[in-house]
Amino acid sequence: MPTMEVAFLNPRDAQSSLDDIRRLQETTRNEIVRRSFAMPRVIIVAFGLFISFAAIDLGAPWQYIGGALGFALFVAVGVVYEYRSAVRRQPTVQEALYHSVVLIGVCMVFAVGRILAFALLGAPAHGLMSQAMAGAVLGALAYVAAVPLNRLVMRSLVQQGRGRR
Repeated sequence: MPTMEVAFLNPRDAQSSLDDIRRLQETTRNEIVRRSFAMPRVIIVAFGLFISFAAIDLGAPWQYIGGALGFALFVAVGVVYEYRSAVRRQPTVQEALYHSVVLIGVCMVFAVGRILAFALLGAPAHGLMSQAMAGAVLGALAYVAAVPLNRLVMRSLVQQGRGRR
C-alpha cells in the first residue's frame, strides 16, 4: 500500500510567499498606471483631441473628416493599448467616471480657449486659424499638462480596486 506524504508549510515560507504576492501585485498596479498615461499614448490622444476640436470651425466636409480622424486616433490608441497590455483587467466604475471627468475637463478648457480667442484675439468663428484652433491648442496642452495629476489619481483608483481583474 502506497504511503502518502503530507508536507506542512513552514510559517516563514508562507509569509515569504504572501510577501512575494503582494510585491508582484504592487508591481502590476504600478505598470497599469504607467501604461495608462504613458507619454507616447498621451501625445497621440492629445493630437486626436486637437484634430477633433480644431475641425469644428471648418466647413463641411472637413469638419466631419477632422472629427472622424481625431476620434479614430483617440479610439485606436485605446484599442492598441488594450491589445498590447500585459495585464488584462476590467476598469472599475470609478476609473471610467474619472476618465469621463478628464474628457469633460478638456472640453471645458477648449470652450474657454474659444471664448478667450474671440475676446482677446478677435479670432474669426470659421476657417483654419479660428477660435476652435486656439481652443484646440489649449485643450491638447491641458491634457498633456495634467498627466502627473492623472497618474496620481489613477494610482489611487487602481489601489482602491485592487481585487478587480
